[in-house]
Amino acid sequence: MITNRVRQGLTLLGMVLLITQLSGCDKGVAQNAAPPPPEVSAAPVLIKPVSQWDNFNGRVEAVQSVQLRPRVSGYIDAVNYREGDEVRKGQVLFTIDDRSYRAALEQAKAELARARSQASLARSESGRSEKLIGTQAISREAWEQRRSAASQAQADVLAAEAAVDMAQLNLD
Repeated sequence: MITNRVRQGLTLLGMVLLITQLSGCDKGVAQNAAPPPPEVSAAPVLIKPVSQWDNFNGRVEAVQSVQLRPRVSGYIDAVNYREGDEVRKGQVLFTIDDRSYRAALEQAKAELARARSQASLARSESGRSEKLIGTQAISREAWEQRRSAASQAQADVLAAEAAVDMAQLNLD
């Protein structure tokens, strides 16, 4: 059976449980005290002019940026904008010293004139050789050489025209 000591321990445990349950069932709810109102400071109202802007030191970085690349290289003669200005596509921002490009254009035009002169001479010789080949006055090889020279001279004219166009593009 249950010993006396165990019985006393169980009785004591039961009483402790009963007391804790009864203390939790207290009907009187303690009301929390309201916190004190916060302290605030007040300043007197002043009427004075308000600044519309302030000056600050800082660093501004643009949302969008572009990289400028020239079509040609050279020394800058003029800067055609002010820092901070808005610029549009195609607007001339810098003027580059164009003396070397003007000289290159003139050289290309002279080369074109020389090529046209050579082409005219080659066409003339080719035309004469056409008449002479019909009468067997020149060899077939000489006739083919003159025709080839005329074709090559015409190709030289086309190349010189392209060089003039490129020099004009670089100048613009």
